[in-house]
Amino acid sequence: MNRYMENRIRQQFLTHLARENNHFTDQSYVENFYELDEQIIRALQTNQLQLANTLLETLTLDLLQHPMIDEYHGVRLYFRGLTYHVSRLVPVSNSNVQTSLAYTSALLRLVDELHTPLDFVYAIPVVTEALATMISFISTQSFSDHRVLSAIRLIEKHLTDPTLSPSNVATGVGLSNNYLSSLFKQETGETISERIRRRRIEASMNDLIVTSLPICSIAKSYCFSSCTTYISTFKTYKDMTPLQYRQSHHKKKR
Repeated sequence: MNRYMENRIRQQFLTHLARENNHFTDQSYVENFYELDEQIIRALQTNQLQLANTLLETLTLDLLQHPMIDEYHGVRLYFRGLTYHVSRLVPVSNSNVQTSLAYTSALLRLVDELHTPLDFVYAIPVVTEALATMISFISTQSFSDHRVLSAIRLIEKHLTDPTLSPSNVATGVGLSNNYLSSLFKQETGETISERIRRRRIEASMNDLIVTSLPICSIAKSYCFSSCTTYISTFKTYKDMTPLQYRQSHHKKKR
C-alpha cells in the first residue's frame, strides 16, 4: 500500500470512528488512539513487553471511560481487533501458522471471559506475552536449503507425535540423519532435538494458561518421558516451573 492510500484509508477510519454515535467528538483523542495502537504493535515487534504493557494499559483505561454498546464493548472490541491484527501478520506459509491460530483462538476466548475493569487490566500482561510470541513466529530468516524449512514444518506438524525424532524428520525430508543434523545446525543455530524440545515447551505454555489439565497430563501430551523431565526442561527455558508459570497468570484473574 503506498503512502497516499495509507493516509486516505487512515482518514476514512478516523472519520468513521469519530461519527460512531458521537462517542469520539474530540478528534485529538481519536488521533491519540490511533498513535497508541501503532506504538503497541511496534513494541510487540521489538519484544519490548513492558512498553507494550504500559501502552495497552493506557489505551485500555481510556476505552473503559468511553463505553459503546455496553459497558465494556469498546475495550473488548479493541482486544479482539489487536489479536486479529497480530494473527494476520503471520503468513499462511509460515511453519508456525497453526500454532499462531491456536493462540488467536485462545486469546479471543479469554477476551470474551473478561467482565470487569480489573479483568481487562490484569489480562494485559497475558495478552501482550501471547501476542509477542505470535509475532516471534514471523521469521525474516531465509534458509539456503529448502529442506531445512521442510524439516521445521514437519516438526511443527508433529509436536504431539511421540514418534517425532531427528531420524524421522530426516526420513521425512529425504536426507540422512547425519547430513540433515549438520545442515539444520548450520542454518538455525540449534540441533533438531533442541528445536523439538523448545517448541514443545512453547506449545505447552498455551495449555498451562487456557486449560486446567494437570501438569503431568500436559507433559504426556507433549511426549516428555516423565513429569519430572518436563518440569526441569520447562525451567531451563523459562526460569520457572510450569506450576509457577500457570499461577503467575491465573492469580491475576482472582
